[in-house]
Amino acid sequence: MADPSDLLQQLRPLRAPPPDGAADILLMALIGCGAGALLTLALLFWRARSRPLRRAALSALASARALPATERLAAQARMLRDLVGALEGGVAHSQGESWLTRLDSIFATNLFSEGEGRAFGDALYRPRVDDPSERLDRALQKLLLRLDR
Repeated sequence: MADPSDLLQQLRPLRAPPPDGAADILLMALIGCGAGALLTLALLFWRARSRPLRRAALSALASARALPATERLAAQARMLRDLVGALEGGVAHSQGESWLTRLDSIFATNLFSEGEGRAFGDALYRPRVDDPSERLDRALQKLLLRLDR
């Protein structure tokens, strides 16, 4: 029989299997996801900050929701006047049909001259039986979200 020390000398040393690169791939994927998340957050932050008129108009519209119906309609009309004044520089002076037509051209719609938005024309100063402020609130919010300023 052979000497055990000779047998041990003939054994090859143990080697770990070669690395498969999974840890490197996982690390790169994690870094890529983190960079993508940071880029997305930066883009969302820039986009939210780049439209101050829209943000101010939406804020005014949201604060008007707590008001009673007649005051709510007046607050919505004031928000529209302020917005048009800011867009055109100065104060919006038009009234009646010309005001409604101007609103239609700014928002690229016919809501104000033909639809529910007629409440912001001469009808704003007449007593109303119905309360269009809730429907107008939803319509104005949709229009303001399309505004690019």
